[in-house]
Amino acid sequence: MTGRLRAERLSLGYEDRVVVEALDLDILDGRLTAIVGANACGKSTLLRGLARLLKPRAGQVLLDDRSLTEVATREVSKVLGMLPQTPVAPDGITVGDLVSRGRHPHQGWFRRWNDADEKAVTEALAATGTSDLVNRPIHQLSGGQRQRVWVAMALAQDTELLLLDEPTTFLDISHQVDLLRLLRDLNAQTSKTIVVVLHDLNLACRYVQHVIAMADGRVVTEGPPAEVVTPELVEKVFGLPCVVVPDPVAGTPMVVPLV
Repeated sequence: MTGRLRAERLSLGYEDRVVVEALDLDILDGRLTAIVGANACGKSTLLRGLARLLKPRAGQVLLDDRSLTEVATREVSKVLGMLPQTPVAPDGITVGDLVSRGRHPHQGWFRRWNDADEKAVTEALAATGTSDLVNRPIHQLSGGQRQRVWVAMALAQDTELLLLDEPTTFLDISHQVDLLRLLRDLNAQTSKTIVVVLHDLNLACRYVQHVIAMADGRVVTEGPPAEVVTPELVEKVFGLPCVVVPDPVAGTPMVVPLV
C-alpha cells in the first residue's frame, strides 16, 4: 500500500452531536500539511476519522481507494501512524519500551525483533532528542519530554503516512520549532505524507507546504500558505482582525493581530 488517503462525504460526531459533515478531502501525497482552525472547529475529530479512531456516521475514508473499514488493522498500521492528542502510557513503562512499541505493526508470528527494528527505534530517539531518557519511566518525565517520546514512538513505526494531533502541546517554543523542523526534514528526506493539527498559524506557515483551514466542521479553503493565509481568511476562521506581512526570516505569511 502507498498510503493515499482521502475522505468522501465524511460525517463524524459524538453521540447526538455532529462535528464534521459531508466533508470531501484529499490528503496530498508526499506533503507536510497542517490542519488549522479555531477551537472546536473539527480539526481533531477529522484527524481521528482519517485514522479510523472514530467511525463515520456517513461517507467514508479511503486508503489507496479502499474503504478504511475494509482494510485489516495490521495492514493499516503498517502504512498509517497516528499520534492522538492525549495518548496514555501503561503504568511503569520506560521510554525505550514505549518507543519500541512503535515497531509492533511490523512484528508477526514468525517475525521477531531485528536490526531494522533496533535502527528505527534508535533513530527515532535521536531525532526527538530523547536518547538519554531511554531507561526513564514515562511517569517521571515532564510534559514536554513525554510529548517528544510519543513523537519518537510514532516515528519508530516508520509509516508512509503520519498523522499527529497537536504534537506541539506541552512543548516550549524552542521544542516546538525543533519538532516542526524535524517533521519538515523528515518529509523532505523520505517523502512521507505528514498531516499535523496545529494552533500556531505562524509556525504552520513557516514549516508546512499545505494548509487546510477549517471552520464549523467544514474545509473553508486549502492550499500553500502563501496563497491562502490572508487577513480575510484569518478573520473568517479565527474571528481575528489582523494584517498579514512577510515573516522577516522565512518570507512566509506572518499574522499580526490588530487587537
